[in-house]
Amino acid sequence: MLKNYLLIAYRSLSNNRIFSYINILGLAIGMAAFLFIVQYIRYEKSYEDFHENADNILRIATEFYNGSEHVMTDCETYPPLGPYLKANWPEVTEYVRMDALDGLTGIKTPSKNFLESGLYYVDASIFDVFTVKILHGEKRNALQAPFEVALSESIAKKYYGKTNVVDEIIEIGERPYRVSAVFADIPQNTHLKFSILISRGTLKTMEPWYAQQSWYNNNDYTYVLTVPGTDLAAFNKKLANFVATDLKEELSQENFVAEHIKDIHLYSDKMFEPEPTGNAKAVYYFTIIAIFVIAIAWVNYINLSTARAVERAREVGIRKVMGSVKRQLIFQFMAEAALMNILAGAVALALFQLMFPLFRDLSGQPLSGSIIGDPYFWEFFAGLVATGSLLSGLYPAFVLASFKPVAVLKGKFRSSSHGQWLRKGLVVFQFSATVVLIIGMLTFYLQLNFLRQQDLGMDIDQTLVLTGPKLNITDSVFHVTSQTLKNELLSHSDILGVSRSESLPGVDIQELSTSNISRVGASDNKKGYLHYFMAIDEDFIPTLNMTIAAGRNFKAGGDNSEQVIINEEAARLLGFYDASDALGNKISFITKKGSDGSEIIGVLKDFHFRSPKDPHLPMVFYCREPGNYFALRMSTNDVPQTLAFVKQSWDKVYPDAVFNYFFLEEQYDQQYRADQQFGGVITAFSILILFIACLGLFGLSSYTIVQRTKEIGIRKVLGASVVQVVRLLSKDFLKVVLQASLVALPLAYFTMDKWLSNYAMRIELGFWIFAIPVALIFMIALLTVSIQTIKTALSNPTEALRYE
Repeated sequence: MLKNYLLIAYRSLSNNRIFSYINILGLAIGMAAFLFIVQYIRYEKSYEDFHENADNILRIATEFYNGSEHVMTDCETYPPLGPYLKANWPEVTEYVRMDALDGLTGIKTPSKNFLESGLYYVDASIFDVFTVKILHGEKRNALQAPFEVALSESIAKKYYGKTNVVDEIIEIGERPYRVSAVFADIPQNTHLKFSILISRGTLKTMEPWYAQQSWYNNNDYTYVLTVPGTDLAAFNKKLANFVATDLKEELSQENFVAEHIKDIHLYSDKMFEPEPTGNAKAVYYFTIIAIFVIAIAWVNYINLSTARAVERAREVGIRKVMGSVKRQLIFQFMAEAALMNILAGAVALALFQLMFPLFRDLSGQPLSGSIIGDPYFWEFFAGLVATGSLLSGLYPAFVLASFKPVAVLKGKFRSSSHGQWLRKGLVVFQFSATVVLIIGMLTFYLQLNFLRQQDLGMDIDQTLVLTGPKLNITDSVFHVTSQTLKNELLSHSDILGVSRSESLPGVDIQELSTSNISRVGASDNKKGYLHYFMAIDEDFIPTLNMTIAAGRNFKAGGDNSEQVIINEEAARLLGFYDASDALGNKISFITKKGSDGSEIIGVLKDFHFRSPKDPHLPMVFYCREPGNYFALRMSTNDVPQTLAFVKQSWDKVYPDAVFNYFFLEEQYDQQYRADQQFGGVITAFSILILFIACLGLFGLSSYTIVQRTKEIGIRKVLGASVVQVVRLLSKDFLKVVLQASLVALPLAYFTMDKWLSNYAMRIELGFWIFAIPVALIFMIALLTVSIQTIKTALSNPTEALRYE
């Protein structure tokens, strides 16, 4: 019986090829798009899953307050916290502290020098808390002694061409380290992408204050392994009580809060994250888009199947007269839907494999396109085909199987008003979703363009940045070599300025330091706010073309100690209503031992250290020549020649250091990368949804025109023009698109307004943002319907009158 159902289904699809092609193409595109998004969502939600103890690992962060006002949450904490919790809290079985080396670090092997990121000082317990597979070396001995390192598999191959490099010696910061272990590369779906681990005992040796276990510097990522079943809310309440009682003197304006490690990537938005986190809202939006895509594809099938009801009515009538019962007819039409979905599924798999590299580049995620050995994928795909067969075939099957044979064979059958309203409702749903997505796409790109056009408060065009492993050494010899390079660079006529600084706009905010700063002499009730501070030289402000709102810059060659420059946001938080009011006042930022504070000598106009989508940071600048970066402002005369001169100068002064550079404008633009990728994915799927919807509209209009062929012939014989015929046949479909637009507009406004509220600077939702997408949809719908309509209207009316 099943064979007979499938054979009849195949013949039916073969006899109606246009219907079949439209349905298969629409379903295939919908399935492929749905699979793309599901792969993306799976990856985003898989972060930290490879850790065997992921459900029991917590990260502890530090909340900063100004009185009762929350200032920020830092995902780093203090050195004594981990050991204390393990020793005193029964629910904590182990801890690990990780202290990141900011920026690029110089690595020297016997044969070559390298610049690396992803280095951490860690406790040896890292192998007990996290699932890190050791390939060479012994777990119990790894990272136990000072000046020991563990390398990732890929780093070992990069340095030595092999993985077993235990007991080899490498130099980090001109100090020798012994390789005590080699571990398997960490998967990409983690917020901690470490490649080189350094024993924490090393840090204690080089920085004696670490050994004091003080509650002073919060530079550690602290993770604790808890017993299964530990309640997070109860744990956080206990942390709050611990700070309020045991640490009330040391941390009067702070609190600790824990979070599950699996929640960090999508739900953590704290300062000083090891890497930019994901976006739970983006995953939510993509989920909605995925549902829209597949639902619209299924709606197309339902629409076209029910639209053909009149055409297949006689077939159903004859089958019933010959003895077929309703159940058999339902199975017959369900078999057609199943065959259609299976064929569409095969095409969808081909599209998925063909287009996956493009989607991976578009999303910016290291997604795996290998589906052969992925049982979850195949289970999900089989479920998708089965669900599609059921949902897209069930209603048409019941509609077609319910025809009354007497009425059909007498020619009295007509399409019901209920079916017409259903089809119109489904088309309204399709185009409403399409209008919302197109408005969202337009709003997104307008907002991104708006941010990029904002005045940053500085000039970073044609700014070349040099960074390397020897740029933050503070000895006198280095000062001389640093100044030598600076003078050498300034000798070139196309280099207009050179500055040194500890960090730069657009660079990882992790490189900034923070401190709770207040005005010296302020009342006890006036608590300080958390400020960001960094070291610069006297050329930093003019090199980046910043504007001094009040006061002056640091003096070249002068005594700039115990003097600071702040920005307008910092002045505002410190209680100065005008920039000039801040001059001469002192703040609790101390650069010399025994100093009573630092004098404010200048106030910078606010500039966007981070992108304009974030609020201005309150910043404090102090003058110190050594730093991590050289910033060179260049002319545009001959950039390649100037770059060659810069490299030559670098190699002359630092012959053993790797020459590494980037353009500041490009680095700053990386802050928009996630937004660009999100917008690109939304654009791609908006176009797909529009195409699927128009495909269904084309098929639906084709069948409507076929049903009205004789009417068209009569109207033409009676003198109707082509324009009149096109208007007659198009207006019903355009009314449906208009209804879809009216449904979509308030939903789109509410959604976009809520999304824009996340930005410190945002566009206004003007009328034309909604008018343009609606007009576009109308034009595309009109074009889609007119293709078939004009063809029919231009045909010979005698052919139409003969039509049966």
